[in-house]
Amino acid sequence: MAKKTDPTKTKKKKAKQKSRRHGEQFQEWRTVASGTAANAWDLPGTEVQRAALEDVIAEVEKLLAEQAVLQASKQVVSQRLRILINRGGKLSTVLRAVVKQRYGHGNDKLVEFGIKPLRSRPRPTVVPPTATPPEEGTPDHPAAPLSSE
Repeated sequence: MAKKTDPTKTKKKKAKQKSRRHGEQFQEWRTVASGTAANAWDLPGTEVQRAALEDVIAEVEKLLAEQAVLQASKQVVSQRLRILINRGGKLSTVLRAVVKQRYGHGNDKLVEFGIKPLRSRPRPTVVPPTATPPEEGTPDHPAAPLSSE
């Protein structure tokens, strides 16, 4: 009977391999490149691959530096954007108040500025119910006898 492999163990192993950080991987590449360079006399035919690996390492370092600059730039832009959004909101509020003061709260001209004009609701006309006389024999009617004596 064939031995079954535990699928959780293989998943854990793959997850561990994937979880290796880029920094660790780059450091491993640097170690391999420097070790290969130090022992070039003992490893014939590895010069081309070592040179290619060093080119990759140099480009990765350049891209990481560029990424750091872009991240710092992104933070500066985000701060400036937050300031401008705050300022724009305040200015917009002031201008809306000026427009309402100039045209009035109920003017249709406010729609052009994205402001809903105030509309008073028509007051509902309350019609008082007509009082119907109570029927004879009910306790509310004084002429009706309550007992039969």
